[in-house]
Amino acid sequence: MKRLLRITAALAADRALAALVPGAILQLHVGAPDESPDHHCLDAEALPLIIDAVRARGYRILDLRELLDPARASG
Repeated sequence: MKRLLRITAALAADRALAALVPGAILQLHVGAPDESPDHHCLDAEALPLIIDAVRARGYRILDLRELLDPARASG
């Protein structure tokens, strides 16, 4: 019998924040649990938690395009 992990927005945020180190790129693709009747996306629920925690730790959030094109960040 396959054991299913019941992931929540808080757990998804905790997992993302556990990987947070200087220079980290966090990629989220939790999606919606199969049994979710409204198919809401856990990433969307977890994102405000992650953003608040990232900023509270003194990190900045950048668009990946800014890292690929530094001129874009200064313009």
